Amino acid sequence: MQKHLYLISGLGADERIFNNLRFPSGYQVHYLHWIAPLQDEPIGQYASRMAKGISVDGPVSIIGVSFGGIMSLEIARHIPVEKNILLSSIKQTSEKPPYYNWVKRLGLHKLPDSILYQRRNMIVRKFLNIETNEERALVNEYLAKRDYSYMRWAVNAILHWENEQVPPGLVHIHGAKDMPFPVKYLQPTHLIPDGGHFMVLNRANEINRILASVL
Repeated sequence: MQKHLYLISGLGADERIFNNLRFPSGYQVHYLHWIAPLQDEPIGQYASRMAKGISVDGPVSIIGVSFGGIMSLEIARHIPVEKNILLSSIKQTSEKPPYYNWVKRLGLHKLPDSILYQRRNMIVRKFLNIETNEERALVNEYLAKRDYSYMRWAVNAILHWENEQVPPGLVHIHGAKDMPFPVKYLQPTHLIPDGGHFMVLNRANEINRILASVL
């Protein structure tokens, strides 16, 4: 039976972040694209709508990067998923850094766009551990966007995300130098010692070796 592998990019990214990954034979690879959220839409309802983009026969596995990893877990509540693979992400509420709760409690994520997003360029580039020109080009494209409605919804969804249920056999690949989700707060199944938040691009060889062993 044909196996299917769905890829979910991170916040503000697209399928190009998977350019350097290689997958074992026997899988048909699909990109599951983000959809526009409804106003104040709960993450569970959003995941239910996004899951409708998966319409295949046969076993389904999902690889999610960053927020895409969180979304893969939410999608698995709505459809059968054989294997969840998280890259540079978190799998439980308890793995969120403490300052995420401070931001939520103080309502800092509700500040005006002119404060939160329009002056964020230098901080974002540093926070994402950018190393290559390819990464820099993708981030610059993301920073050039001026419609912040999706960003506001996603940040709010991450801050309020609650989950302690971890699917059996979940694979969690993380970088020791990840800044958005510092490794000291979580327990990955696989650790890449010098990996940052963009390791899907610049540590693809290490990730490919892990994928070959778990898929």
